[in-house]
Amino acid sequence: MPTTPARRRLVFLVGAHKTASSHLQQSLLDAAPALSARGVAILPPKLIRADLTPVSALVRDGISPEIGQGAGAAFLSLHGGTAPTVVLMDENILGSTDRKMLMRKTRLYPWAHHRLGRIISLFPGHDIEIGLAIRSPATFLPSCWSESLHHGPYEPFRRFIKGVDPLALGWAALADRLHDAAPHARIIAWRYEDYPQVFPHLVTRLLGPDAGTQITPVDRIMRPGLSAQAANWLGQQQNPDKDTVLAARKRFPKQENAPGLDPWTASDHAAMAAAYADDTAALATLPYVHLVTPDSPPATASDA
Repeated sequence: MPTTPARRRLVFLVGAHKTASSHLQQSLLDAAPALSARGVAILPPKLIRADLTPVSALVRDGISPEIGQGAGAAFLSLHGGTAPTVVLMDENILGSTDRKMLMRKTRLYPWAHHRLGRIISLFPGHDIEIGLAIRSPATFLPSCWSESLHHGPYEPFRRFIKGVDPLALGWAALADRLHDAAPHARIIAWRYEDYPQVFPHLVTRLLGPDAGTQITPVDRIMRPGLSAQAANWLGQQQNPDKDTVLAARKRFPKQENAPGLDPWTASDHAAMAAAYADDTAALATLPYVHLVTPDSPPATASDA
């Protein structure tokens, strides 16, 4: 009978939101049986939110560490079986697309380090890696605004970003805070803009060369946002609600000839592109970050 390893490799795929995270999750879930045969357990967001998020809230409220760690051990035993590698997937570990949880003045995901730290504290004695996708603020912010309308009241995009400096929302700074919360963890990062090209490199880096070959990317867009037509139509409605948002999505779907909202001027785009390039370069220099790029060499067994 196989035995449960005392020390496992835990890979937390934390998003970010609107970086094809749902696509990656579904691609891994589709291959879960084949991955299980290779010692990798894939745990979807619903399990994290049902069984871990409530325990992490108790950690915040002062639960004894031994009780939290016991819950973490039970979680791995229940959902991870005897797999040496367990992949835990949930963007909401960082926060949400709600304005207050997503950004604050110059900070992305202002509470992410606290939230991650509470989750990580449930799993002492394991090897931790964090998978983090990043995206240019020029498209990240409109896409998150669109996603936020699934869950909360309608507000115009400009109100959504009021008081926030898009040029100062740094992914490298977020990685620094995540590192502070989990100083022994490695962060595997990649750009959303590179995702189709880096997919083979990425999955082998996350899972190992043997398991990575079992993954076929899902051939569909998982959560399309609002088209620009839908956004403009919504802005003309009186007191739009969730039903109005749903009607806008159906009436003006986002597709190749109907792109998403672009609220920026040409100078805005130039400034954000430069800031994003600098931010990505800063991220790549962090010693605890491995940035997967189209030029990255193939992963080896020692990387996993």
